[in-house]
Amino acid sequence: MKFTNLKSKIFILVFLAILVLPWIGGGALRLISPDTFKSLSVVETEKRQMQDIEWAKLMDTGESVSGFIDDRIPFRYTLISVYKSMNDLIDGQYQKMATAVGQKLYSADDKKKPKVIERGRTNMPIVPGEEVQQVAEDIIDDDNFFPLRVNQDVIVGRYGWLYLYGENEYECYVGSNVLSDEEMQHYVDLVNRLQSICQARGKELYVYIAPNKSSVYPKYMPTVEKVEDWRRISRLYEKMQNEAKAPFIYPIIEELEASNTYQVYYKYDSHWNHLGGLYGTNALYAAMGVEQTDPAQWIVGTQDAEKYELYTYMGIPDSMVTHDDAEYTVDYRPEIEVNGLNVEKMICRTTSNGANQKKLCLIGDSFRVNMMPYISKDFTNCTFVHRDYMKEVSSDIKNADVIVIEAVERYDYEGFKTIQKVINLFSN
Repeated sequence: MKFTNLKSKIFILVFLAILVLPWIGGGALRLISPDTFKSLSVVETEKRQMQDIEWAKLMDTGESVSGFIDDRIPFRYTLISVYKSMNDLIDGQYQKMATAVGQKLYSADDKKKPKVIERGRTNMPIVPGEEVQQVAEDIIDDDNFFPLRVNQDVIVGRYGWLYLYGENEYECYVGSNVLSDEEMQHYVDLVNRLQSICQARGKELYVYIAPNKSSVYPKYMPTVEKVEDWRRISRLYEKMQNEAKAPFIYPIIEELEASNTYQVYYKYDSHWNHLGGLYGTNALYAAMGVEQTDPAQWIVGTQDAEKYELYTYMGIPDSMVTHDDAEYTVDYRPEIEVNGLNVEKMICRTTSNGANQKKLCLIGDSFRVNMMPYISKDFTNCTFVHRDYMKEVSSDIKNADVIVIEAVERYDYEGFKTIQKVINLFSN
């Protein structure tokens, strides 16, 4: 009994020491040698400003205080580096073991079942009556087992490719989040209601769902059991094609075909790159009846991708990242001049000497960013806005000739919330 009490006290003292000593030691080091303290503690390569306390929201939430403290923990950089090294070591050993065991299990199981080529019903809803043309390695069951590993909400895939695990991406991939018939009907009704409003006002409406990275590059995903091949987006797309009165665009074919020749999504980020954004823009133009060009004709070179968001999610500083992801440099319609383009802004208004005189308003998420340089050159007057800032551009939406509502596949429901907000805006 006495030993148990002593052990508990030791654990408490060790825990308190872990909490307190870094602050005491860090404070002393900061006074003695500020440069050394900074090199060991400040992770400058995360490419963001350190969290400040939001005093106005302090009574509602303490998240800013927590973030403020986390960003200023002494020896932050050193602790992250040590964690990364230990985690890599453990993961490396686990992967060797899991791969060996998994390979045997999958090999034994493969002897009992024939190879399956995923055609027909799986791909049918994307374009009714037409199959998606994928390279064979993407659609044939793969014998090479690769275990699912998740680090801080990030999936570590084959050849180092990273994918989101959270934010609904994994559920979309395995087919575990299919919509009910009632939910899909509600979405169709929302589209049709807004289409009727837009049509009465002489406006064009386009609903646009950008594909998830895992939908375009499944070949780098780990080996996982699919709950349902007839996935959420497949069902929704088919219903929209049959019942929606406004164009519903999901450019999976364009991105898959492009990915056979070019890399169209970032390796270490969840978004499409500049070339992928242009292929996605072409799909929108096809629905609009706007002139399309071959995206490859605008490629003028390559550059560092500079997109390593998923490493940041895992707490890995830029100095520990191998910058081996490159993307094509796209110089689209260089003869057209655009004024006001700033892809970092949540609200961006542009003018240009493009060919289309209509006023366009695109309401979307971060996937809109790599579409903006192209649309702003093809339309003379554009408003690009993140859906969280719609109130500030209500007049732009009301005055637009063309309204595009965009959301990435994993956040499709946010796109339909946006549709409801636009309906409310026109109803007031």
